[in-house]
Amino acid sequence: MSANDEFFRSKKAAAVLKHGILKRYPVVFASKTGQGNPIVFLDGYAGRGEYEGGEPGSPLLLSRCAEFVQGFRDVLAFFVEQDPDSYANLEQVLREKGGPVHRELRQGSLDQHLPELLARAKGASLFAFLDPFGPALDFDLIRTRLLGRPSWPPTEVLLHFSVSAVARMGRAVQVAGQRPGGLSGSEQKTAARLDRFLGGAWWRGYFAQVSDAQDDERATDVALRVADRYARNLTEGSDYQAVRMPVRPRPGLAPKYVLTLFTRHGEGAWHFADTLGKAGVEWEEAWVREQLRRSDHLADTLFGDGPVFDGEQYKAENAPRWSGTIERNLVTMLDRHGSYKIVDHVPEVYGEVLGQAWAPHVRQAVKALYRQGQITCPGTGDFWKEVVWRP
Repeated sequence: MSANDEFFRSKKAAAVLKHGILKRYPVVFASKTGQGNPIVFLDGYAGRGEYEGGEPGSPLLLSRCAEFVQGFRDVLAFFVEQDPDSYANLEQVLREKGGPVHRELRQGSLDQHLPELLARAKGASLFAFLDPFGPALDFDLIRTRLLGRPSWPPTEVLLHFSVSAVARMGRAVQVAGQRPGGLSGSEQKTAARLDRFLGGAWWRGYFAQVSDAQDDERATDVALRVADRYARNLTEGSDYQAVRMPVRPRPGLAPKYVLTLFTRHGEGAWHFADTLGKAGVEWEEAWVREQLRRSDHLADTLFGDGPVFDGEQYKAENAPRWSGTIERNLVTMLDRHGSYKIVDHVPEVYGEVLGQAWAPHVRQAVKALYRQGQITCPGTGDFWKEVVWRP
């Protein structure tokens, strides 16, 4: 059984946040960036159309977004999948459940079909979702051909960076390189694959501190720092910013992957952070239910004799902490910047509650500081576009 097959047997909690984004953010993107020009949604590593339990995978979620958007935009949904069995399932599921959407399906690699997609997307706003199993992407493909598109109509890329795969592969190459004789043929291929994905051999210096083949924790820490550098390298010299969200199977565990939105616009970062918070509630519920299925010790988010997870109670109990954290971040930013617009510093505003809080909690924090006389922005209207400063 391949990792791909195993993944589609059931939707794990770590996938819930990703899918919570995909059912929301593409609609926001199309609404904010279309302005009469066409929209293209790309799922570059589509996989199967749905999980074995019937839950929708990314292709169905994007198709539903396209169906909603087509009421006010000319939209094309473009799907690429290489594995023949997964492609056959994708084709069947989208035909039966994908709705009356203008879509194109291609079997093969993203490298193979990207020229056609880019030609179809000329003059269109493009939202690309890239979710490979492991480091399958070409760094230059993303930087020059996707992020290198003209600044208008806009392009945004939502990218899955597999922390676990990079940690495993980087550690294996580092440990093997310490043996007499160096890397075997297969290990050289692994190293070359990481070079292609990460845009060079610079990552090897990061893994130099990993000497134990069993040191999962250190390898994961290194892979997270590699993910940071990778995002910086992709955006270096461009107008793009990277909004990064490490995704964990459950609280207290190391991230399995990092979801990163590459956007040129602060407004994109603002709406993406809002989407992350809403999807984060679904992730919280998913991992709690997953614990219940496994009969593990249930965490403190369970509510006595009531339901396993009460979303409204969860939000009510955590909202004061979320808003309080954002308040402190806003004040710290005043000390650092003097004045600023929230839209220009979205990840900094949310800080550690990115993926938990969303827009109303930022508004609540701004209003609280305004009542205290600490800022001049009252938190009304599109407050996140206004300049924040002290009176």
